[in-house]
Order: sequence, then structure tokens, then C-alpha cells
Amino acid sequence: MILQLIKKQLLLLLRNPIQLLMLLVLPIILIVILSTALSGFMQGDNPQLTLKIAWLEQQDETSQVDEFLENMNELDVSSDAFPDKDALHMTTTLREDVFLSEELSSMIELQQIDESEKEKIMEDADYTAIIEVPEDFTLELLQAIAFENNSVPQLELFVNQEHQIGAEVVESIIHNFNEILVMNQFMEESELPITFEELYNNEVTGEIKHIEQRTPISSQAYYTIGMAVMNALYVASTLGFFAYREKEIHVFDRLIVADMSRWKFFFSVLISGAIVSFLQLLFIFTFSWLVFKITWPSIMSFLTISLFLALAVGGTTVLLTAISYRINSEEIIGFFSGIIVSIFAFLGGSFFPVGELSPLIQQIGNLTPNGASLSAYIQLLQGASLREIASYILVLICFTFLSILLAVISYPKRGSK
Repeated sequence: MILQLIKKQLLLLLRNPIQLLMLLVLPIILIVILSTALSGFMQGDNPQLTLKIAWLEQQDETSQVDEFLENMNELDVSSDAFPDKDALHMTTTLREDVFLSEELSSMIELQQIDESEKEKIMEDADYTAIIEVPEDFTLELLQAIAFENNSVPQLELFVNQEHQIGAEVVESIIHNFNEILVMNQFMEESELPITFEELYNNEVTGEIKHIEQRTPISSQAYYTIGMAVMNALYVASTLGFFAYREKEIHVFDRLIVADMSRWKFFFSVLISGAIVSFLQLLFIFTFSWLVFKITWPSIMSFLTISLFLALAVGGTTVLLTAISYRINSEEIIGFFSGIIVSIFAFLGGSFFPVGELSPLIQQIGNLTPNGASLSAYIQLLQGASLREIASYILVLICFTFLSILLAVISYPKRGSK
């Protein structure tokens, strides 16, 4: 009798093509859309910035360095105190070793201009910034460093507000360069036995041990799993609606009159929900294997997760059926389908990795059937063993038993309406 009831539930679904398409085709559409639209976000891609910067230097720096050294000689400071003359060319260092460095060459296009071109470039929207070096900048900067003068000259920076990110990058580069100068001066004044350059370029000795790292997964794999576990919950509401309609047309009453235990009916609902959910998962993941080439390291572990998720969906199906029978209304099923599933999907991370938003939300999400199964699937793809994901399977088992227990409590007693 139970097999006949399960067959009846499956036939009801097969004879409702709209619901069948919603359960099978809608997840596929969502997977394709989300994995394509959010692939950069999932893979941590950063937009490639191209910064066009104009460099305006009002005075030749070499003459300023020579003037500074002459001033030092007049103060009886030997030229031997400045063995590295190139290090005194501050703006040249900033221009050549920073903005035109190999690391930034692919991102920054630096063009040296003269005063006559300044106004024209300020009106050119293609430029991110203009860096203007005032007259006597290097001379005043060297004097401030040598005599510990608090009056430090400033570079003039004109930024294009339409290039906000690029402007912030330029400001950050100049700020970091200034910090290097301050650090270098501090080390010299403190007579530390190491220069800033030596500290910065010093190699770390010793043994380097790498912590275990999981293999990153693609956006297609993530959203295949996310949409699969979310849409599995819609199986519960779909079959719950079918079961309630059977009450409305008195099929359930006729089964009771025929002296069939109501527990057999609800058990058939549970098994039907688990079977449909399991087949839905296999359909979605087969699609991902054919189209996105997503393969599982362990088929047995994959089937184990899918089986326990399907049982959790079956438990949810029978719980929704029992409550709707008890209150004699299908509103609880609609509430679950419209509100609860969306909340579970957010907490469980079906739309984006919720752990990046809040670890607490992730922990809460892992207590939902879709969140626990999503984490289990992802860790399985990343090479985790069945033992490592056993905690998530335990959550699915507990959720299934809790759903069944609540369903038993909610079942209408014989003779109740």
C-alpha cells in the first residue's frame, strides 16, 4: 500500500508539467545567470586600473641637490656625509623608482609635462591626476631633513574626481613614499645598525611551512550547489500543496475510511519528498557535469550528502503536510515557500558566500538543511573527506528527525477536522 501511495504522489507531480519545470528548469536558469554575472566576484578578480598621470616639475632637481651640498660645505659639513648623491634626488626617486617601477608599469602611464600644458591637461577627462613639484621642493625637503625642521614642503596633487578609485591609488602611493622617507630618517637618527632599504629587502631565513589550503571552486560550481540546495526546499512545498489538495478533495478521508493507517499516508509523503528531491539533485548536478565539467572527487560521498539532504527535504514535506492538515489551511505551505525558503537561502549562502559577511551568520546558516549541505558539497569539491564533513551530515540527520517529530506532534487525531 505504501508503494502505491508513493507512486500516486510521483504521478501527481509528473502530471503537473508546470511544477515539474519549476523544480528542474528554474534552478538551471538561475545557475547560468548567477554564475555568469557574479563570476568575477566569486573568483576574487579585481578590475584592471589604468591611471594616466601628468608629472609637472617646476625646477630641475639636480641643481637643487648641488645647492644643498654647497650649503652644507659652507657649514663645514663634509660631502662624505652624503656618500650616495642619487639618494638625495627625492622626486626622481618617486618618479622613476615608484611610479615608473616594473610593478606599476602595467597600471600607470606617466607623462612629463611643462607649465604650458597644465591647463589643457586639467580639462582632459582621461587624466587621473597631475602631480606638480613646486620650485625648490627638493632643496627645502633636504634642508628640513638635515636641520630637523618641521616646515616640510608639499607636493601639489590635482585629481580627477570622476576617477575616484584611481585618485585614491595615487594619493596612497605618495603617502606610502612619505612614510618610507620618515622611517628612513628615524633609523638614521636612532643610529640603528640597518638601513630602511636593508630592512625592506631583507630575506627571512628559516623553514617555511604552508598551512593546508583548499582548492578554490569556480562560480559555476558554487551556484550549481547553491541553487540545487535552495530549490530542493521547494520540493517540500510543492508536494505539501499536493498532499493538502488531497485532503480538500477527501482522498485522505477515504483512505482513513478504508481502514488505512494515517501514518502510512504521511510516511509515503516523507518518502515521496525524499525521492523527488534526490532525483532533482541528480538532474541538476548531471547538468553541471555535462555543461560546466564539474566532477566530484568521491561519488559515494556526493551520494551520501545528497541522500541525507533528500531525507531532510522529505521530513520538511511531511511536517508542512501535518501542520496544514492540523490547521486546515495551506497558508503555512505558502509562507514556507515564499518567506522561509528565502531566509534559509540567505543564511545558507545560496546567493553569495555568507561567511564573508559574518561568521556568526555562517554558523547559523550551517544549521539549516540547505546551508549544511552547501558547506558539505563545497568542502567535498575542495578535497575534504567524508569524515571531515560528517558534522554537516549530522545536522541534516538531526533536522530530519526533528521535522518528523514535530510532524508526529502536529498530525491531526482521528476524527478531527
